[in-house]
Amino acid sequence: MSTYNPEYYPNACEFTVPIKLNVPIFIEPTVAIKAVEPVTEKVRVHLEPDIYLRPEVAAAAPVCIPQNGYNKPQLPYS
Repeated sequence: MSTYNPEYYPNACEFTVPIKLNVPIFIEPTVAIKAVEPVTEKVRVHLEPDIYLRPEVAAAAPVCIPQNGYNKPQLPYS
């Protein structure tokens, strides 16, 4: 149990306490649209599509089942 100490200390004590502070910040931008005069323009475009082909022969991944719980093959009984 602590007891009251009536002594006066002329210098204050300084303590450094690390604090981790998470502050959520929400940014809600507003879009300003300025009207412009319509313009007609022809643009040359060259498209190269990405084509992904599946092979004609496909196999599923092998399923390995451990035997007798130790991942070792059992010996045949003789």
